[in-house]
Amino acid sequence: MLQLNRYLKGYVKIRVSGPAIQRFMNLCSVRGIALTSVQIHDGFALMEMNLRDFWNIKPIVRKTKMKVVLLERKGLPFSVKKWRKRKGFMAGVLLCGMLLYVLSLFVWDIELSPEGRLTREMLLSFLQDEGIGYGSYLGSIDIEAIEKKLRDEYPYIVWTSLRIEGTKLTVFVKENAQYQVTGKTVNHDPCDLYATVHGTVSSIVTRNGIPQVTSGQEVQRGDKLVSGQIPIMNDDDTVRQYLYTHADADIVVDTVFSYEKELPLVHEEKIYTGKQKIVFYAKLYRNSFSLGHMKGMEQYDIVTDLKQAKLFEDFYLPLYYGKITFNEYKLQKYTYTKEQARQILQKDFEGFCESLTQKGIQIIAKDVTIKDNKKSEKIKAALTVRVRDGEEKAINKVPEE
Repeated sequence: MLQLNRYLKGYVKIRVSGPAIQRFMNLCSVRGIALTSVQIHDGFALMEMNLRDFWNIKPIVRKTKMKVVLLERKGLPFSVKKWRKRKGFMAGVLLCGMLLYVLSLFVWDIELSPEGRLTREMLLSFLQDEGIGYGSYLGSIDIEAIEKKLRDEYPYIVWTSLRIEGTKLTVFVKENAQYQVTGKTVNHDPCDLYATVHGTVSSIVTRNGIPQVTSGQEVQRGDKLVSGQIPIMNDDDTVRQYLYTHADADIVVDTVFSYEKELPLVHEEKIYTGKQKIVFYAKLYRNSFSLGHMKGMEQYDIVTDLKQAKLFEDFYLPLYYGKITFNEYKLQKYTYTKEQARQILQKDFEGFCESLTQKGIQIIAKDVTIKDNKKSEKIKAALTVRVRDGEEKAINKVPEE
């Protein structure tokens, strides 16, 4: 606090020399003049004092016949004098400070920690639906409401926390590892379950509602599989009233997926020439700027490397900078042999089957044919697969009499 007070009032560093250094210091003490950072040397002394006291030591200097030399001026009063000579610089500093303050009121970076089933793209889409994105006013973000909506939207999230630090919005989530993704929105409103594919019901286990189909039964897309409308009967077998529930069941349907792909024997491949051009790039909020132009290349790939500017650890700015690399290539025609084309088609088909398996779709049977044409090879397949089905649809309640 004393240092701050000295800086605001201003202070000086002086060199005192003469025959009565000790007497000079005693007289200063008697008159209430504080001396700091005193260093006694042979024949002289260095010390600091407040600017106001410096102008009051003249009588003491005359009385003690000492010589005083001003060495340094420090503090705000002297800094202000320097700044007055640099009005343009000071105006720029003030303008920059005001701009940084305004930028600190908005969100310029969004982070998800950790990224699992909820991806960063999914989070950004969710926040956008809630009116939150890059450039959103920090004061308008209702953290508790967003946390609750996030848990309601994604049931496998058991805990979430939003934290605002600087201009960065960080979303922390914890997911339930035991939660099984069914592809259905979890809610508790009354609903029926309907088929989304043509096929044969392999199995059905009903937890809520009344099953409308049995194992081995053929179903068409749009058929009701489980009803959430439960009739309460009178003794004469007439309906007294209906109760409504959220239909819930594990339904497995055997259906057929079609796969078809054609590969021309004559194809074009990219041959990179080694010619490369780098253009420096900047983006300020939604406005983009490039230092250079792309000329002299007809066909090229683009590689973008951007970084976001920040002042401190969490003070991000709406400024991106980096470079764009253009790699030139030329298209050259090649011709597959029949055997090469069939191997490529077979490999692509195996990749398609693997993707179905990763999605939890069981492949029961495959019927694959490869057709030989003059200019291409074509593969066609009918896959008998076992899928989970049952799309939820709200119930139109029967009005009570």
